[in-house]
Amino acid sequence: MDRLIDIVSERAGIQRDQAEKAVNAMLGFLKETPDQLSTLLGDDLGTRLSGIFGR
Repeated sequence: MDRLIDIVSERAGIQRDQAEKAVNAMLGFLKETPDQLSTLLGDDLGTRLSGIFGR
């Protein structure tokens, strides 16, 4: 997850602690609403990843 935080920090031009909060918020959202993965990533990949998040 550190790599993802670093990428968000670099690409968004924000401090690492801000990027960590953003990544955690995004992951929390996806865990609460895994059905949104299909919308964000396309039906096939989103459906497969939804299973990983437990729904």
